[in-house]
Amino acid sequence: MKIGYFVGHFPYINLLHNPDYNKKYAHGGTEIAAHNLALKMGERGHEINVFTTSMKSSDSVEFSEGMHIYRYGTNLKIASANLSLNLMYKPLKNDVDIVHALYNIPYPDLSASRYSKKKKVPFIITYQADAQNTGGNLIRNAATSIYNRYLLPKVLSSADIIIATSPSYIDKSRYLGKYRDKIVVIPNGINLENFDINFSKEESRIKLELPLNEEIILFFGNIVQYKGPDILLKAFSLVKKGISNAKVKLVFVGRGDMQEELKDLAKKLDLEEHVKFVGYIEEDLKPLYFKAADIFCLPSVTLAEAFGIVNLEAMACGIPVISTKLGGIPDIVNHGKNGLIIEPGNIKALADALTYLLENEDVRKKMGECGKKMVVNYSWKKIAEKTEKVYQDVLDI
Repeated sequence: MKIGYFVGHFPYINLLHNPDYNKKYAHGGTEIAAHNLALKMGERGHEINVFTTSMKSSDSVEFSEGMHIYRYGTNLKIASANLSLNLMYKPLKNDVDIVHALYNIPYPDLSASRYSKKKKVPFIITYQADAQNTGGNLIRNAATSIYNRYLLPKVLSSADIIIATSPSYIDKSRYLGKYRDKIVVIPNGINLENFDINFSKEESRIKLELPLNEEIILFFGNIVQYKGPDILLKAFSLVKKGISNAKVKLVFVGRGDMQEELKDLAKKLDLEEHVKFVGYIEEDLKPLYFKAADIFCLPSVTLAEAFGIVNLEAMACGIPVISTKLGGIPDIVNHGKNGLIIEPGNIKALADALTYLLENEDVRKKMGECGKKMVVNYSWKKIAEKTEKVYQDVLDI
C-alpha cells in the first residue's frame, strides 16, 4: 500500500539538537505522532510518502528512515506555523493509494482533501486538537478563526474517516460532534521499548547529576503558555511554603519561549535553588529523567493539549501523573488510579495534589504500578495495526 501522510511539520531528525530548532520549526505532539505512525507503517511493509513544509524557502526531497519526505518551501510563517503554497498542489505529482492528514494546525488537511478529490483516493484525517483562535497574535488568531469557520467544515465533511485520539475529545471539541457517524477512536502512543531501561532511580539521578536526597517533580515538554509551566511554578511555591522542611526539587526539561520568563519568576518567588532548567535533551536521555522523578506534572491550560503523549511516557516509567481536565487527558490519567486530575489553571488545586503525593509515597507507588500496567495498550505497534485496519476497510468499500 502506498500511503501519503500530510502534516504541517515533520521532524528534521538530524536537527533536533540545534538550540534554535523550535523557533524555526515547531515540534510537538502531532509531529511526534506523525513520525512514529509513519515509521511503524513503513515497518509493516508499506511505501511511505510524507508531504510537509520545509524550514527553508526552497523545496527538497529526502529519503530518511525508509520514507520519502517531500518538504515544500515556506512562503509565510504565522506564529509557529510554516505555510507553503506548494503543499497545495505539488503532492499531486506523486501517486498514492490513500491519504492521511494529521491535523492540529491548518492547512495540510485541506491539501490532503484536495489531493483525495483530484486523484479519487480515500481520505483519512487524524484530528489531534481544535486549532485555537485565541492565545496568539492578532494575525494568527484571525487566520485560524476564518479557517475554522469556513474551511475546516469542508475538510471534515470530505473525509472518509475521522480518527479521534480519545472518546472524551469528541464531546469537548467545538467541531467534531456533527461527524460522529464517521469517527473512529485510535489514540496516540509511545514506543514502550524505549522506556524499558535497566537503571534504578538512584542510578538515573547519578547519571543526570540530580540530587539523591530530594523528591523530584518533573515537567517535560515544550515550555510554552498552553502547557501551564507558570501554573506549576506558582503551585510549587505554595508547596514549599506549606511543607517548609520538604526536600523537593522542580525540574523543567524542554525548551520554549517561556523559559526566560520562568527563570525570572523562580527568582521572584525565591525558588532559584529549588528549580532546575535543563533545556533540550537528546531522546535517549528522556527515560532517565522519568526514572529519576517521583511525580510527573503536565498542567496544561487550553484544549491545544488534547491528549498529552508525555503522560504515557511517564506512566511507562512507573511514576504517577498530575494533569488537567482537558480533552482526552482524563481518558489516560484515571483520577485516583494512575494519577490525579485537576481543573486547568487552578494553582491551589495543583499545589494540593503535589503535596498529597509528596506526603504519600505508598500512593505514588500504587499509582505508578497502575500506570505501567495500563500503558501497554498504547504501544505504537498496536496503534499502527488499528490504523492499517482502517485503511484496509476504506479501500475495500
